[in-house]
Amino acid sequence: MKIIKIPKLGNELEVLSYESNEKIYANYFGGVQAGFPGPAEDFSHKKLSLDEKYISNPNNTFIIKVRGNSMHPTLQIGDILIVKSDLDLKDNDIAIVSINNNDYTVKRYSKKKKSFIADNPEYPNIEVLDEDTILCLGVVKHVIRDL
Repeated sequence: MKIIKIPKLGNELEVLSYESNEKIYANYFGGVQAGFPGPAEDFSHKKLSLDEKYISNPNNTFIIKVRGNSMHPTLQIGDILIVKSDLDLKDNDIAIVSINNNDYTVKRYSKKKKSFIADNPEYPNIEVLDEDTILCLGVVKHVIRDL
């Protein structure tokens, strides 16, 4: 019998929690021109709930804060990641993974290279062998960054 303990998050990640039975809505004005500004076409607004948009299935969603630099510049210290545990890991996905029961880390998956890639070249990539065990906590679907 092989017993695998649940790996802890490495020093790159921190789990955040949020509990509320009440939805919070913010005013939503649609898009904004990022190039040459045009005349204001439509300033009618709707209400948007961020939890409805980003946390559609709370039982399969984690909110994790980035604490390390291995995925810089894609992910930066302080970024909040919305991670979905009900998605399959695909090529080029950024995921929270544990390889061979080591601490969870955040890396980009390369199916072709059979590796988990650090976007920051100062950090090593993690090659995956056929006999390795990969636990995928989830796939990063959204990033929230303070400016």
